[in-house]
Amino acid sequence: FVFRATMAVTAVQQQQQQQRRARTGRMLAVLAASAGVFGTAFSQLPGNSKTAPPSARRQFLTAATAGMVGAAAAGDAGAAELFAPMPTGTGVTNNPKFQMKMPDTEALLKEKQGNFLGRITWLKGVCVETDPEGKTAKGVSDYVIVFDADAPCGEGKAFIHAAGPGKFEPMTAAAGPLVHRYTAETFDETSYVASYSSKVGQCADLPKGGADPLSWEIASRARGGKC
Repeated sequence: FVFRATMAVTAVQQQQQQQRRARTGRMLAVLAASAGVFGTAFSQLPGNSKTAPPSARRQFLTAATAGMVGAAAAGDAGAAELFAPMPTGTGVTNNPKFQMKMPDTEALLKEKQGNFLGRITWLKGVCVETDPEGKTAKGVSDYVIVFDADAPCGEGKAFIHAAGPGKFEPMTAAAGPLVHRYTAETFDETSYVASYSSKVGQCADLPKGGADPLSWEIASRARGGKC
């Protein structure tokens, strides 16, 4: 306890010494500025003699007083400017003139992966714009068929993109609506899925009896489609 009290007293004493030094520095600055003003004003007295007329002495005192006030104000203004907080609107985060260029994520994805979108499970609820070459995916198991019911295949038919883990026909949305909805469904019988493997890349009867539908959208950029 005694050690803590001693440390507290020492800290207070150090703070008081710093305050006294700061006040002394300000007073010296004011006195130095005042001395300069007094010297200038005194040198401008007519004849620089002790018998200067009263009007000249009054001008001398007025100039000296104004100089002292100005010096003190300048000292306070300098201190205020030194310790003033940074004005708003400066810096990178809140500077309206600073423009951060955002990366084109789609261009970066295409550069790294081309037209491959990854696994179909990643595409749930996603919309992607495509060039005429189309987009492909993977992750189609022996129980999954991927089809496009928005393709202009006629009533009750769909364009088959994948049936099992083999070929995946690119998704182009080349005809019909500008934005197509693609669907992947799971079927109980692998033989039923296999019966569609020969129909990949063409129109066929709309698959029936599927479960766990997973859908995403592809927009034809070349035809003006947008997500």
